[in-house]
Amino acid sequence: MDIKKILFRSSSIDVDKALPDGVVFISKEGRIQWVNDVAAEIFETSKMHLLTSNISDFIENAMNLITNAVILHKPVITKFTGREIYFDMTVKDIEEGFVLDFRDAVSPALNENIADDEAVETVNREKNNFLIKLSNDLKSPVQSIVGFSQAMADGLGGSMTEQQEKYIRIINKNSAELMYFIGKLLELSQTEINLKSPELKTFDVTALTGAVVRFNEQLYKGKDVKINISQADNLKKVINSDEDILKSILQNILEVILKSIDIGEVNIAISEPEEEVIVSKNLQPMPYVMISLACSSLLLSENDLEYMFDPYKIVDSPNRKNVLRAIVLASVKNLVKSLNGVVWVESQILKSTSFNIIIPA
Repeated sequence: MDIKKILFRSSSIDVDKALPDGVVFISKEGRIQWVNDVAAEIFETSKMHLLTSNISDFIENAMNLITNAVILHKPVITKFTGREIYFDMTVKDIEEGFVLDFRDAVSPALNENIADDEAVETVNREKNNFLIKLSNDLKSPVQSIVGFSQAMADGLGGSMTEQQEKYIRIINKNSAELMYFIGKLLELSQTEINLKSPELKTFDVTALTGAVVRFNEQLYKGKDVKINISQADNLKKVINSDEDILKSILQNILEVILKSIDIGEVNIAISEPEEEVIVSKNLQPMPYVMISLACSSLLLSENDLEYMFDPYKIVDSPNRKNVLRAIVLASVKNLVKSLNGVVWVESQILKSTSFNIIIPA
């Protein structure tokens, strides 16, 4: 294999010295196969040492950054291990491995901004850890209020006047809603700090979707709501993904829909996304499965869509009443991201709103 031909379609250019950028070629597993002179200077070591090393020895979170650069089709900022030095890294995915291009395009001022961003990220991570560690302290008192108020409403505490019964049912309803809010807030905190690698296994995606629908029967029981599941004729129902994560994604989206409507149909369509959709979402060519949950009676405006997945911004917007929905959907976005997929919402005025998920199959 001639790396020079891969880079320039010609071996007549001395890529060892002519490029202004550092160029590194690695295998799919991250082993360094070739470097130019500039790369050796950037990494502050010899070519011989580089050629016996793994890219993860020099770049923090290297393989995840490489994957992100390939998926997003744009450079990512890399930080060198043990050094406060940042480079833009462009990645070219080829059959034999990855071609990495490093360019020192980060100014000192931007370095400071990156450091500030990292400080904010650290604070956010510590805040989320703090909330998760206090989850029992947050949930236990509310659980007690829910339980005792329900018992009193059922008459276990003795007879009550009509007014007292009315008040206790209000307490029970509001405490149950608060319990749900706390649970979803903690779930968001968990997904923000725990973007772990999926545990892949094969399962029937249509069967999983049906199980989630059945689990939520209590949410639409008594409502004039009908849920339909359809799958494309050419769909390969068995996929290789994380079943638990996908179940959580579908559960959260279905909850958002069912808590917002009292009438109408929810149509869940499972299919293979068209090539145009894959390209428009900047996804790499590979097999995918697409799940769309469309509801004709859930109509959203452009203002609703603006902060659909961002609870941190919606609290300062006129749509603050929808902060719980944004919290749930932010968790969905994080979970879909952990599967290397995308999620988005489309709304057609006076027609329907559709929640769309695409994940690798």
